[in-house]
Amino acid sequence: MKPGDVDWGYLAQGLLLPSMTVLMSIILLATGTWYHAAQQQHHEVLSADHGAVFDDYDQLVLRKRIIDRYHWRYEQFHELGFVGRESRLDWVETLRMAAGELRLPHATYAIEPQLDVIAPVESSLGGASTEIHVSKLELELGLLHELDLLRFFDRLQEEAPGLLKVDRCKLSRQNATGPLSAADVNILASCSVEIFSVVTSDVMAQEPGR
Repeated sequence: MKPGDVDWGYLAQGLLLPSMTVLMSIILLATGTWYHAAQQQHHEVLSADHGAVFDDYDQLVLRKRIIDRYHWRYEQFHELGFVGRESRLDWVETLRMAAGELRLPHATYAIEPQLDVIAPVESSLGGASTEIHVSKLELELGLLHELDLLRFFDRLQEEAPGLLKVDRCKLSRQNATGPLSAADVNILASCSVEIFSVVTSDVMAQEPGR
């Protein structure tokens, strides 16, 4: 058969449908391959985001547990006056009241200026939003007996705002040449007390002009 004997028009009509089918198959295969690769990449991104969300959720749960664990302690410190601005008027009033209720023959005090405290360990949850202050209180008390001193500090711890720490206390027995009355000073106590207070971000926000 010679090339000239082939009916190319008829042959083209017969090959048109298979050729179109093959072409469409190639296009669909290429499109499917591209779509699969794009979806796989999108799935990897979603999986990474899903893992990040779970990590954030775990951190949230951990922080909530910490808040639940320490919130009640913070409330107790707030009620004690340890959290908040120092109130020297309350301290002076409490000192006078305690000395009067215990009927101490002699009681003098001096409160030094408030100082900043540098914490030995910094908390990542506090940082610059937390300030710690301390004031030193010098006391001189005339006692009838040693138990008066313990009762006096118990009253201060219960009634005075702030966290109380007795730094030192020196007791001196007073010499008496004659019989002592119930109003005489038997023991002179010289004590140094530190008063701690903490100012947190919520206390700062309550201040005027902030």
